Order: sequence, then C-alpha cells, then structure tokens
Amino acid sequence: MARPPKSFQGSTGSDTLDALANEAAQETATALGRIGSKLEAALEALRRHDSTAGANPDRDALVQEAADAAWIMFIQRDHLGLHTDHHLLGTYNIPKEVMARVGVIIREKDRA
Repeated sequence: MARPPKSFQGSTGSDTLDALANEAAQETATALGRIGSKLEAALEALRRHDSTAGANPDRDALVQEAADAAWIMFIQRDHLGLHTDHHLLGTYNIPKEVMARVGVIIREKDRA
C-alpha cells in the first residue's frame, strides 16, 4: 500500500488518528456552541420577563433555568480543561442572582 509523504502526515504520524482528533475537536466546539446558545436563550427569556410589564409569576423558574444552563456550561468547560470561567460572566452578562443559583438542584416536589 502506498503511503503519503511524511510531510503530508499529521502530527501523530497517522492521518486516521489526526482525522479522528480533528472530528472530535469539531464536535466539542459544536457542543459548546449549543450549550452557549441554550444559556443565551435562558438569559434572554429572563430579561424579556423582567422588561415586560405585568409579567407572569414564573420568574423564579426562569432564574433557575438560566442557572442550570450556566452550570452546564461551567461543568462542560471544566471537563474540557478550560478552567477559567470568570470571563463568561461578562460575555454572557450573567446576573448575580443567576450565579447565586448555579449548582442548586431543585427537587420536583419542591417546585410544586
């Protein structure tokens, strides 16, 4: 079987491994993007609620939903070795009220 020149091979010496690593990196970036989009949507729902006169009484649920989305983002980034999350507070403009609820787990029977 003919092999490509060494200059055409990836850093591992195996095109197959490099292609797999590249695909895994792309999937990781896509997953982080989806998580970020969910966080943005949760924060936007909370902002929309706060800016609407006579808004519905489910604000607490919206705060918790945003906190859960932020927690997922922090956990995923930590799992990937991205341990500095302080800039995310500014990037996503996460309110302190939401940050205070990150990691809090509400049991279903407590929500009712």
